[in-house]
Amino acid sequence: MNKRAEMPVWRWTAPVDGKRRRLRLEPTPSGWYVASDSGVEIRLTGCSDGLICRIRAKEEDKDVVQLGIGETTSRLCNAIFLPQCDTAFEFEGDNLDLRFEGGGSRRCLVVRTDGPLTITRYADYMKAHRGLRWFRPLDRSCFPRPPAGWCSWYYYYLGIDEAETIRNTDWLAENLKPFGCEWVQIDDGWQDKGSGYGLNRDFFKVCAEKFPRGMKFLADYIRSKGLRPGIWCIPFFQSDSTLERSRPGVYIRLPDGSSPGELNHPNYMPWMRPENERYVDWCGRYCIDPTGMSGQRYLADLAEQLCVNWGYEYVKIDAQGGMSALLRRHRRWLADPSHDGDRSYRTGLLSLKKVMGPGRFLLNCGSGWDSVGLCEGIRIGGDVQANWNGVLEAARCTLRWLWLNTTAFYTDPDVVCVRHPLSFDQARVWTTLVGITGQLLMTSDKMYELPEDRVELLRRVFPVADIHPMELYPLDPQNKPRIFDLKVNKPGVGVWDVVAVFNWDEKDTQEFTIGPERLGLSGDSWLVVDAHAGIIVNRGSGQVTFQVAPMSCHLLVWQPLADHPQVVGTSRHLTQGAVDLEAVRWNDKTAVLSGISRVVGRDDYQIRFTVPPGWAVKTGGVQVDRGMGVLTLRSEENRTVNWAIRFRRARRMRKART
Repeated sequence: MNKRAEMPVWRWTAPVDGKRRRLRLEPTPSGWYVASDSGVEIRLTGCSDGLICRIRAKEEDKDVVQLGIGETTSRLCNAIFLPQCDTAFEFEGDNLDLRFEGGGSRRCLVVRTDGPLTITRYADYMKAHRGLRWFRPLDRSCFPRPPAGWCSWYYYYLGIDEAETIRNTDWLAENLKPFGCEWVQIDDGWQDKGSGYGLNRDFFKVCAEKFPRGMKFLADYIRSKGLRPGIWCIPFFQSDSTLERSRPGVYIRLPDGSSPGELNHPNYMPWMRPENERYVDWCGRYCIDPTGMSGQRYLADLAEQLCVNWGYEYVKIDAQGGMSALLRRHRRWLADPSHDGDRSYRTGLLSLKKVMGPGRFLLNCGSGWDSVGLCEGIRIGGDVQANWNGVLEAARCTLRWLWLNTTAFYTDPDVVCVRHPLSFDQARVWTTLVGITGQLLMTSDKMYELPEDRVELLRRVFPVADIHPMELYPLDPQNKPRIFDLKVNKPGVGVWDVVAVFNWDEKDTQEFTIGPERLGLSGDSWLVVDAHAGIIVNRGSGQVTFQVAPMSCHLLVWQPLADHPQVVGTSRHLTQGAVDLEAVRWNDKTAVLSGISRVVGRDDYQIRFTVPPGWAVKTGGVQVDRGMGVLTLRSEENRTVNWAIRFRRARRMRKART
């Protein structure tokens, strides 16, 4: 894309009072200084892809993590990021206000202040200021949202087989597919001997004992259930010595004839068994040379087998984090030593991606930032476990790398587990963390043995919502932020904030006081709802005080308070209506609250709404308690439904209006 054509254009306009006054515009080393005698208003055009955000936070605001669905803003935000030209602008001024006006090609950013305005420009924000050398905006045309599904590894490990894959696939198709589960990904254990690590890395062979009908059969079976198949491999390593001898140009050869995966002493991984396994790298024995024609042909053949011949649409490639460094270290022995490690590695990825095409998802497992632009998803942390340490690892990597989600690639914080020994509260922390941040979502339990309350946690985070980060900088994983504020702006439905409050402490209950100002909200009248309990906790100031137990979380909703009944959430999804509400309308003349919802078959769908003082519900079958009403809908299949709730006003209210 033509970078110059995408550069934004400033328009310096009259101050906020609308009167004709002089503006003083002074260039600075990094931007501009704008002043007048009564505030400043400026407009930035050419920012159709812009994200209102922060590129740093004030010390007092670091406990709040902002995210958005739709066109969102906040009084805490002071910057805009333009992905197509990789440029950020940061603003500083009194009573700063940022918001978008117009739509499509006419969309512009309006910046207002009560006094002088300082603008700082960060060219090549991702490349130069965040160190992402290969940054380019994520192409979301084939995958508009991160994948959501199931991965075999964190329950079965190397024990996965055909029968268990089928049992879990059947369960997923019946229980989670209606909610948005889409993928079934088979991990390590399908290939070669079916067990072991470094000596079990021939990805052209299937373990016939465990997968007697082969991998194509399983891919076809998964598709027959309305799901999409995924598979794991380590494409840059191989362990078959026969193949190594027959295709010598494929591999990196050191002067002594060995390949980088062959070791002179046992590696540092005592869990590798038998002992002779430890004399090869866990990734594999022979390392592919991606710079030569033979190595590129090998990688293309592998992609063709997995994707074209067998039909897998999602490929998780493991052991990627150190590939660029390995190729840089052995550069002189490569077929083409003219490129640095990054370029050599990307050459290999291109060999895979050319065969896979844009319609198949490539997940880099190993924090491979050098694969940006070639992989739709990248793993951002270490392996998790089904315990509290697994939750903390997911939180750590999320905080460190969330700013890259949807901007450069889909971030993968590894899987979500909800089974024992995790307590219910711990499992809810994990699902809420991944759900409210909008990252790649793969569960990894023995699905058909999960108790109902754990399945219910998963239902409420499938599918992944279309969430973007509003904090475009690394957050502090040591002093973990506790307040995750998801700002929702859905045209035809409304605006609201879904706020997840986490207590990361393992021993002590923590008390929180949160109000609109802390969330960057403007306005004086608010409605606050406890989404877990389904009750109104504040009507007016919007400030609430509450406690959160150790290793647990709380979910609340802030919404501008209306002077009539209003929808305050639904039971369908953690986002409280963002994935299911298509329209909401209040008719003041007929006193009818109506809307359109997408409901899941055989799942009780609750619409929660207020019944303010002076109002009563006329529609039958509605439950009302302490000013909160609930309308429950049920369908036998997934479909879109129209609904309406009729109200009547109290006599005194009718007289006041007349």
